[in-house]
Amino acid sequence: LLSALALFVLIISAQQAKAFQNMQNNPLLEKWTGNYGGVPAFDKVKVSDFKSALETSMKEGLDEIEAIANNPKPATFENTIVAMEKSGDTLSRVASIFGVWSGNLNTDEFAKVEEEMSPKLAEYSDKITQNEKLFKRIQTVYLNRNKSKLNAEQKRLVEVVYEGFVLQGAKLGEKEKARLSEIN
Repeated sequence: LLSALALFVLIISAQQAKAFQNMQNNPLLEKWTGNYGGVPAFDKVKVSDFKSALETSMKEGLDEIEAIANNPKPATFENTIVAMEKSGDTLSRVASIFGVWSGNLNTDEFAKVEEEMSPKLAEYSDKITQNEKLFKRIQTVYLNRNKSKLNAEQKRLVEVVYEGFVLQGAKLGEKEKARLSEIN
């Protein structure tokens, strides 16, 4: 029994190591290099890279959002709105290339990935817009925007973020949010 358990642990460890190695070698997760903010390594991307890159970058993005939502300091423009603007960089890069493939390089193989991942991307978005703690922080900044020392552009950004969350269902009740997620 112990040797079977040890073998099982070795197999699981090997699978986890292989999955980690695949993520490490995934060109979609690499930072872009070059002028003007860099460009993706299109020549290295394979259809098989998309699922793991999207899943990894969504988890990273949600972790960043949770850190903002659970910040014990009072909500401010800097620690809420600016922090949100800085979050999700990896997913933005991956989603950009995902969009290029979806619109221009779509194959039967890619269509299967797109069909599987599109609902997960919608769920990711819902987890952000329906995050009660995050929305309360955004709402606090929004309600205090005229009392704070924000310039016109910052105030406008606060308004756009707040209104976007409201339009995407942040103020709905739990039952309505669940229905919206089902539709999405």
